[in-house]
Amino acid sequence: MNFKNKLILSAVLFVILLLISCSSNKTSQNILSSHVSPNNCRINGTVVSIEEIREETGPCSTEPCLAKVKINNVIETGSSFSKPLIKGDTIKIKFEFTLAETNKDLFPALNFVLPGLSSGDSFIGDVEFLKVIQLNSSTSPLEYRIFNYNKID
Repeated sequence: MNFKNKLILSAVLFVILLLISCSSNKTSQNILSSHVSPNNCRINGTVVSIEEIREETGPCSTEPCLAKVKINNVIETGSSFSKPLIKGDTIKIKFEFTLAETNKDLFPALNFVLPGLSSGDSFIGDVEFLKVIQLNSSTSPLEYRIFNYNKID
C-alpha cells in the first residue's frame, strides 16, 4: 500500500470515528444532577397513561403535562421529601416541561432538551412533592411534579 492510499484510508477512518463520536442520541442526554435535592425523590418510572387535560394558558395548554406513572423503583429520597413513594405504586405526576419533546417554541430560554414521553416509556426523574390546599372535592390534596428526567431506551 503506497503512502497516498494509507493517507486516504487514515482520513476515511478518522471521519468515521469522528461521526461515531459526535453522533448524539437525545434520549441518552443526562440532565439530572448527581445528587437529589432535599425535597425530591429520584425514581425509575413508567408512563402508564397520559391525561389530555389542558390548562388555560402556557405550554400545558397545547401539550399534555399530566400522566399516571408506575413507580418501578425508588432510587434515592431527599432528606425533606415528606411523602414516601413505594415501588409498585401508580401516582399522577405533572411534567412541568410537558410530556412532549421540548423545543424553542414552547420554552425559548431552555438550554437542554427533554425527549418527550409516551405511554409505556420508562424514565428516571426527580419527583417533587407539593402539599396542595384542597379547595373543593375535585381538587387533589397531593401533587407530584417533575422538571427533569432521563428517558430510558
